[in-house]
Amino acid sequence: MKKFILLIAIVFGGLLIQAQDQNTMTYNQDTIWLKAGLVMPCTIIEDSSNSEYIYVNYVSSAGQISRSRFAWSQVKTAHKQSYPFVWKYGEQRVELKNGIILIGTVLSETETQMELQIVDLGILTIEKEKIKSIVPLGQTKKTPKAYWFKNPHATRLLFAPTAIPLKKGEGYYQNIYIVANMFNYGVANNFSIGGGFDFITLFSEDMAPLLNVNIKSGFQVSENLHLGVGGLYVGMIDEFSAGIIYGLGTYGSYNTNATLGLGWGFVDGTFQEKPFIMIGGMARVSEKLWLVSENWIVPTPEYYLVVSYGLRFAAKRIAVDLAFINSKDIYQELFIGIPFVDFVIKLGK
Repeated sequence: MKKFILLIAIVFGGLLIQAQDQNTMTYNQDTIWLKAGLVMPCTIIEDSSNSEYIYVNYVSSAGQISRSRFAWSQVKTAHKQSYPFVWKYGEQRVELKNGIILIGTVLSETETQMELQIVDLGILTIEKEKIKSIVPLGQTKKTPKAYWFKNPHATRLLFAPTAIPLKKGEGYYQNIYIVANMFNYGVANNFSIGGGFDFITLFSEDMAPLLNVNIKSGFQVSENLHLGVGGLYVGMIDEFSAGIIYGLGTYGSYNTNATLGLGWGFVDGTFQEKPFIMIGGMARVSEKLWLVSENWIVPTPEYYLVVSYGLRFAAKRIAVDLAFINSKDIYQELFIGIPFVDFVIKLGK
């Protein structure tokens, strides 16, 4: 398996390098590309956006230096050596410093501006100082992995948290089975609080509301290791109380990681002698798709294994988890497991 993963990584890396070589050209002198297909090495004399023309000096077929001008409507793009610019053919993903992302084709550019053809919107002129990055999409329109948006849900698996903390001002709302509701919010870069309720007991006339409160603190101790501690309290007023105090370790990146957790549960103030053990992880397989697994070894009274496996579909703000929960008893009745469904909305930053 390790050799197979290594082989895939080498092949994928080679494809990325090859794609970059095919889609990127660097020129050692001024160059303009005309929409008619002509590529002209030259010296750009004037390319002001206030002018209708771009003026160039070039070497004619007779070997003499000549001057000419082209209307901007004739020019596909231009490269001026005085401001290094690497032209990437094809459709581009342009991310602005204010977070806006535009997908389109670069028509032309000057030292300070760029014209981008946006489908259904027309031509936009963008100040270069407002551009954060330009990424070629190629024919597949797939964003290179290095430019995927940051994983907005690295702090949690399905039910359980990871040791990666919410940052100050970050938060999320999680709804499970339409019934259960959870809120979590980062009050500091390494500390978050949360709480939740369910609709069934909240509106029941025969039951007290079932409420929960949780806290978590997490720290990055090395490039690929986070450690954390936390606690969860669940209770009904005048009925019962239960919860767990736990420690976590998460190894890996925000995109792909594994988490080990140990927790001591309690009911009405009495702690169990044996800990719960949680082993889980996530793996990002595309910009908006993750594999997620969360597995529990439960001391009841002998250790009992409960596993889960599923997919996470996520954008920058919204995520949906579709998974299955299974055990040896569930397997006998429903071999694939009990479906688990939630949706999560990222709050704050």
